[in-house]
Amino acid sequence: MNYLDSSALIKRFVEEKGSECVRRIIEREEPIATAKIAYAEIHSGLARKRREGNISSNQYTLICRQVERDWNSYVRMDLTDDALSLVRTLIQRHPLRGLDAIHLASALILKTSLGEQVSFASADVRPLRAAAKEDLISINVETA
Repeated sequence: MNYLDSSALIKRFVEEKGSECVRRIIEREEPIATAKIAYAEIHSGLARKRREGNISSNQYTLICRQVERDWNSYVRMDLTDDALSLVRTLIQRHPLRGLDAIHLASALILKTSLGEQVSFASADVRPLRAAAKEDLISINVETA
């Protein structure tokens, strides 16, 4: 199973450093998982890219349609009470921001529920280091 946090998943929709790696992960034909909060994070990132002129309004509209088409194909992890408890523990163990801890907790819960290894893909070094320490396969999409 492949888990993509928001920093990796957005590269599926916007061409930037790491997009090629994300395409390779998606093309493996293994399920892609993410936390449901990624939906808000991706749309926020896309809106920021449009405001800053990195994508045109037309590109923004087309990309948002692609996000909507793809969203239901992902395994989407809920933010449960158990996940929140794990988030707290992860923040105590590692120097993580809140949303990064939610993604990491979601990937760890997925690993436990499946009983198999999970690859954690991100473009952010802090959650990748924490993921490796938590025995997930860490993939830095910008350097892989």
